[in-house]
Amino acid sequence: MAKNSVDITIGNKKITLTTGQLAPQANAAVTAQIGNTVVLATVVLGAIDKNKDYFPLSVEFADKLYAGGLIKGGKWIKREGGPSDTAILFGRIIDRSIRPLFSTDFKYEVQVIVTVLSNDKENDVVIPAFTAVSTALMLSDIPFSGPVSIVRVGSENNELKLFPTISDLQKSTLDLLVCKDAKGINMIEADANIVDNDTALKAMQLAFDTGTEINKQLEEFAKKFGKKKIEYEPLSPSKELISEIETLVKKELTQFMADGVDGAHIIAEDKIKEKVKEAYETKIKAEEVEANQVIEAVDILVRQYLRTATLAGTRYDKRAFDEIRPLEIEAGVLPMTHGSALFQRGLTQALTITTLGSLAEQQYLQSSNGEVSKRYIHYYSAAPFSTGQTGRFGRPGRREVGHGALAEKALVPVIPSIEDFPYTITLTSEVMSQNGSSSMASTCGSTLSLMDAGVPIKDKVAGISIGMISDDADKYVLLTDIAGIEDHCGDMDFKITGTRNGITAIQLDIKRMGLSMQMIIDTFAASTKARLQILDKIDSVLPAPRAELSQYAPKIKMITLPEDKIGEVIGSGGKTIKGLMEKYGVEIDIDDDGRASVCAIDKDKIDACLYEIESMIKEVQIGEEYDGVVTRVEAYGAFVEFLPGREALLHVSELSGGFISDPSSIIKIGDKLKVKISGFNDNHQIKLSSPEFKAAHPGNPDAMPQRDGPSASGRPPFRNFGSPSGQNRSSFGGGRPRR
Repeated sequence: MAKNSVDITIGNKKITLTTGQLAPQANAAVTAQIGNTVVLATVVLGAIDKNKDYFPLSVEFADKLYAGGLIKGGKWIKREGGPSDTAILFGRIIDRSIRPLFSTDFKYEVQVIVTVLSNDKENDVVIPAFTAVSTALMLSDIPFSGPVSIVRVGSENNELKLFPTISDLQKSTLDLLVCKDAKGINMIEADANIVDNDTALKAMQLAFDTGTEINKQLEEFAKKFGKKKIEYEPLSPSKELISEIETLVKKELTQFMADGVDGAHIIAEDKIKEKVKEAYETKIKAEEVEANQVIEAVDILVRQYLRTATLAGTRYDKRAFDEIRPLEIEAGVLPMTHGSALFQRGLTQALTITTLGSLAEQQYLQSSNGEVSKRYIHYYSAAPFSTGQTGRFGRPGRREVGHGALAEKALVPVIPSIEDFPYTITLTSEVMSQNGSSSMASTCGSTLSLMDAGVPIKDKVAGISIGMISDDADKYVLLTDIAGIEDHCGDMDFKITGTRNGITAIQLDIKRMGLSMQMIIDTFAASTKARLQILDKIDSVLPAPRAELSQYAPKIKMITLPEDKIGEVIGSGGKTIKGLMEKYGVEIDIDDDGRASVCAIDKDKIDACLYEIESMIKEVQIGEEYDGVVTRVEAYGAFVEFLPGREALLHVSELSGGFISDPSSIIKIGDKLKVKISGFNDNHQIKLSSPEFKAAHPGNPDAMPQRDGPSASGRPPFRNFGSPSGQNRSSFGGGRPRR
């Protein structure tokens, strides 16, 4: 196996591509290295399956923790299991970009597996992973219409930056991923901090031009070392079969297009297919024709009729090209949830629920980059009934993960900071009916649900999907708010979300060769117009977040602890903080920066707990006076709690002006008295005085014998009662548990 390598230039960086070193039994295997990040991509051609009416492509992304020098968290299971949501999303980026570059009549199984072998945690893994996959497919004998490249663009201080590092992206207002095939842009995935259209389009033009240069380098490598592509058996129905079936059901197809009822197309198309299957039943049994080819022929005819009508000026449901389906919006639809909203656009319907929790309920995620936490999470759920069908129910599929991630990042720029709103926020979009762009319905519903919950979002976000029908000469029409059948038969699904002032997220999937920049510019204009209309509708239903949280939502208040006081609040082994939570019926979470959140349904309990915490960390000053309660009486004085959890010694010499043989004769546990901070001893223990109490108990000034026990200036044998429960920082051994 000959080893071959090449360095290709991407922006001001380079990727080293190597083949012939690893995975010799794959049809092709390529490692891509940028910096010290190394990713392996393998592609394997499987058998043909004539029973399938789709292209069985699978893309698996294995983000190995060892690549970052990490071991899986948890005590019992250390073997890495199934892919994380992040790995699924990375795999989808690759899948969505390469799938359109296989011929529609190619039905052989193809499996792509990407393995992250080394992660320097500065160069992101997506760029080398995608580049390795594209190169492997071009080098292999698998029929593939490459090249296709990936470009990442960031923006900092209004300057665009190619292939930003992970640390660069932390400061960037834009994270744009663009895939470029031989003709144009064929995939976009972006999140943005309310970026204007012009900036986004300039970034896409930069990515377009850069992708073109990368593709030239990939082609040169493939020409030198690529294998000859296999000859394969095409599985699409023949032109003769399609023509026969059209003659058989032309009347039904014409009526199908004339009816144009939103959502009824599935049942109507099934009836056409049933008629065709009955007509070809004998030939199917005699194996003269494949059943799936008969069904595919109907799909092709429906697609042809719809595309012809649309290009001639008539949409399937007779809407104008820029018309949004009727909107029905309602907030506050569920009585016990913290927030809820129902968003319906045509037959697409999403019910989005907001749930608020303490910061202790944040989600922690582990990847080869390390561990991160999330306090804002969106889940998308679409059961089989949402399409009027039966099917698998349970763990979400990759599509559901992808739709949830898109709706989530669409709202990230408007989520309040942890200082302004110290909550974990979870949104769940229950999609009740799917008929085109349910992810955008989830996005719009999220805005309404958050406002219904009283979350002080910075602005409202809405989204819309724009579709396209085009011909071989690149004549095209754009379709605002595509319905399900337009998505199925059309060329693209271009989703853009944002506020009135700019973009927050973009996702593009296509079923043709890449888009020109003019197509993208026109899509931006159509999307912006539609988004503003939806925002107007949202404003008319709920113009601003509700002033108060739901009575069923937890209430949370924050306090910042000085670094040297964190240990006192937590206590040895968490004893103090656990005691506070039990005493007040609250949840307390303290992060590494000393931000403490106190959470409970009852505000009074929060306030009482916060008062005790504030008392524990308060730096008392000499001369301050407090109302105290006696907690213990000894021969050498009385201990007085002057703040919740804080007590100090009122020495016997401060109880009376003369000799007292037994302090308990004049002061008892539970007595209340006013005390003053009179000073601190050498150990910084607080000394108390009580002028009023002392004046009321003069004693015998002539009798001052020596007593056992400490003197006023000595060091009494008691714990540091100037700190709560006697705890101090040293009990932590230099660290603290995270609660």
